[in-house]
Amino acid sequence: MTASRARVSEPQRYPQPRDRQGKRLPTPQQVKTRNPNRNLKRLPRTNQFPLPLWLKLLITTQKLAIASTVLLTVAVFAIYGWTVYAQEQWNQQYKKLEQLKRQERQLTNATGAFDNERLQSIQNKPGELVRERPEQSLFLQAAPLRPKREVPATVSEVPKQNHNESLGY
Repeated sequence: MTASRARVSEPQRYPQPRDRQGKRLPTPQQVKTRNPNRNLKRLPRTNQFPLPLWLKLLITTQKLAIASTVLLTVAVFAIYGWTVYAQEQWNQQYKKLEQLKRQERQLTNATGAFDNERLQSIQNKPGELVRERPEQSLFLQAAPLRPKREVPATVSEVPKQNHNESLGY
């Protein structure tokens, strides 16, 4: 009885899946035992078949085109950034110029108003002004003339300067 029981398989709890034609799909144990690489064909190695010259030239041209495109893109962004920066600087300097022009006009108006006020005060009180007299003037003596230096005829006659002398700015 035990032997007969061992031969009789236990009914499956889950039915085995079937494909669209109704055939049973292989179980996971059957899939493991099969050789999955049986139908695969390997590609030949690249060094077995050398590339033709025209294909090598095309690949090289493509690589150069990609590199030049990247470089040109970086250059375009750099130029664009510089342009935006230059415009911003120009706008700031233009605003400063306009502000300075406005201040110049204000100073010109203030100077005119001050001169006008002074002239009116002079016209109202003319006795406060004192006329100039020669006794009040200062006369300065002219500095004595320096002797002329002779210009050397050749460069070799030019005196050498000391290295310790400052040249000025």
